[in-house]
Amino acid sequence: MTDRAVSSTLNYVLSLGIMAVLVTGLLSAGGGFVEDRQEEVIRSELEVIGQQIASDVQRADRLVTAGDGNQEVTLSQSLPERISGTGYRLSLETGPPAELVLRSNDPEISVSVRVQTTTHVAASNAGGGTVVVTYTSSDKLKVTND
Repeated sequence: MTDRAVSSTLNYVLSLGIMAVLVTGLLSAGGGFVEDRQEEVIRSELEVIGQQIASDVQRADRLVTAGDGNQEVTLSQSLPERISGTGYRLSLETGPPAELVLRSNDPEISVSVRVQTTTHVAASNAGGGTVVVTYTSSDKLKVTND
């Protein structure tokens, strides 16, 4: 009669052990999947932001070209300060062609967007938030934070 009590208890403990192993396996496998998806989302958001800033740089270039370079141009755009829970930086690098490089902090992901301009570009950096594209007659196109 006492063997039946041991059998039920042993069966219960074994079932809990097997469930714990299965849940642990699922969580570890799912964790890698979530990290991969997060990196894809960050890369996609960086590409969108890069295209928006590249568009502003090219628009400023057209304004400078139309005005024969004798005026000041300032274009500002409000962007998210963080994407998918991480910060990012963007840098405008001289070319030709000029290139806008965006880098996230954690995980470290880099995206490049080419920018075609006729106006000279200054190597410059900005972070998330309000990004300003400027040109003065004595300077070059550059990106900064407000």
